Amino acid sequence: MLPIQFFGQNIHFAISLFAALVFFAVFWLHFDAWTAKKQLREAVNWLGFLLLALSFVVSATIIEQSVLGNSIFGDASENIALVLRILGYIAVIVGQLIDPLQLKPKLAGLDESEYTKGVASTEPPDQVDNPTTKAPAVVGFSGVSGLLHILPPLGALTIAGLYWRRATTGLERHLRPVAVSFLLLFAFELTSLRQLWEASSNPLIARFVAPFASVWIIEHILLLLAVIVLGRWVWRYLTRRFISQLFMIFTSLTLAIFLLTTASFTYLLTNNVQKASLDNLSTAASVLGYAIDGKKAETLANSESVASNPDIAAAIVAKDHDRLVNTTTSFLHDKKQSSLVITTNAGQVLLRAEDPDRWGDSLSSDTLIRRALTGQSGSTVSSKAGVLAPLVYIKSATPIRDSGGNIVGAAVVGLVADNAFVDGIKKSTGLDSSIYSGNVRSATTFIAPDGTSRWVGVKETSPSVNKTVLHDSKAYKGTLGILNRQFLAVYVPLKDLDQSVVGMLFVGQPQVSILQAAGRSVQLTFIVTAVLLMVSILPAYLIARYLAKQLD
Repeated sequence: MLPIQFFGQNIHFAISLFAALVFFAVFWLHFDAWTAKKQLREAVNWLGFLLLALSFVVSATIIEQSVLGNSIFGDASENIALVLRILGYIAVIVGQLIDPLQLKPKLAGLDESEYTKGVASTEPPDQVDNPTTKAPAVVGFSGVSGLLHILPPLGALTIAGLYWRRATTGLERHLRPVAVSFLLLFAFELTSLRQLWEASSNPLIARFVAPFASVWIIEHILLLLAVIVLGRWVWRYLTRRFISQLFMIFTSLTLAIFLLTTASFTYLLTNNVQKASLDNLSTAASVLGYAIDGKKAETLANSESVASNPDIAAAIVAKDHDRLVNTTTSFLHDKKQSSLVITTNAGQVLLRAEDPDRWGDSLSSDTLIRRALTGQSGSTVSSKAGVLAPLVYIKSATPIRDSGGNIVGAAVVGLVADNAFVDGIKKSTGLDSSIYSGNVRSATTFIAPDGTSRWVGVKETSPSVNKTVLHDSKAYKGTLGILNRQFLAVYVPLKDLDQSVVGMLFVGQPQVSILQAAGRSVQLTFIVTAVLLMVSILPAYLIARYLAKQLD
């Protein structure tokens, strides 16, 4: 399953381009009116809406850099979108201010409601015959930090007020949807300011305003509602001329095709990156397994070196504990091992090098030692209780023989697979890894918020992982929630000498990393799509004009 951020980024792209299309439709409405009478107020209006449309085109190519990695243009796209939006709002405001308000006439002795039924109809007037027709504007997308961010909300609110004034004080009641649209855009602009709080030191605020979180969702819902209201309003105007209908239909179909193509391509791209990442994780899990095997070989070689020492064999025959202590004093330090146990041929402990005072007990029930006492060297993985979490041991045992070749005991060397061990795996692969005793995390690269301790002693509660790995003895590959984050994860079984599953090996990476890996390609796709969409406008217009002339 792809991360939710992938779908969020594509939703942002689609809504922004839809907003650009609606703004372009309003631009076309004012431009068409301007071509008939060449009035300054119409020129200022169509310029403002064109700038707003371009602002949304640029906004569509903006990616959430905290999720998809650094943008191709850095912060340039956000700055350009912000400047275009501010200039567009200013132009629309100027156009409204220089357009004189048509006040309602004072009617003496007449029923005003009857008069306005005929004069102030809510039906849209013809845009050429009535130059007072006005079109709305929409808001842009949040950009760079600073005081400039305050201007878009103020601009949207000002335009909403100007259109509302025309719809209530003046005769142009048909402009009420425009005022409502700009009011929604004002709310959108306010929620767009969430980016100014993304770096907040308060984790609750930072999580609330983070990309694709609650405020982000509200922000895009408001923008979608605003452009839907504005789009319904402008469409009633465009249907009054056949060439305009054809032009907008062709443009809308082109936009739909581009959106479908872009979403499909980015989905396939991201999905392939995710599959490749899971394959890499499987390889890394194999590397971790090979590292365990390497430690088995190391402990086995060390146990063989102990077993080959004739002084140790003689001390076992004599059951001389002190001699064994003196002989193995520096073994653990020199060989960098965690434990050394020497037993008699009956399995009685004569020495624990890590704890010399604890000896005399029997380990005859230990499978590894029983095999060694029958003359078979071997290695295994086992665990024992620890302070914070169970400890996973890599152990090897070798039979100890006297000068006559008789087995007189066994040497067992053990090494703890601790945090330093998995840190080495992360250093070589760059991936997080963990070792589990059963389903309890024994060693891990996951560091706690204090910066020093590790998230050990935590149980893996996923039924799928526990069943697949611990019960069915198979590898698990997929997405999983770990420490409140989604990870691409691979779990493989950890088996002892008898091939029984005693734990798990985990290798994973944050799922959002696949977006960062594909981020540049995704943004480049957005940019190419936006450019092609703008280029396609002229052919769409020429085809619409040609068809309209043929039908005339």
